[in-house]
Amino acid sequence: MAIALSTKRKIGFVQGTIPKPEEDPAKVEQWEACNNLVISSIMNSVSESINKSVLYIRLARQIWKHLESRFNPANGSRKYKLNKDVYAMKQNKIPISEYYTKMRGIWEELNSMSELLILTVLTDEIATFLNALSK
Repeated sequence: MAIALSTKRKIGFVQGTIPKPEEDPAKVEQWEACNNLVISSIMNSVSESINKSVLYIRLARQIWKHLESRFNPANGSRKYKLNKDVYAMKQNKIPISEYYTKMRGIWEELNSMSELLILTVLTDEIATFLNALSK
């Protein structure tokens, strides 16, 4: 979803980096049209039950934050399920290539949960922490 929004130059609406203009009514109308386009894209990409849970949220950013908190891939229960799936997986009668593809998919998802976030803003607290860490 993020890739699709990025190619349309609309990712800023879910990241919160494109604020709603206040003064110019024409710009407000354009912003709302783009926000609604992003909301529509999100709604068309999720299941009906998830769709109902975000149906009345009017800002793309708020929908995105709701979905992130609800489906954050780094949560412990998801990691537990993936680890359980790895240990329970058996080849049985499927071809080795299919077995490897399934296994590789789980490994990749687990690996993505272990990546550290990239710092884009260096606050005083982060700088202090990094200095203490380096000592």
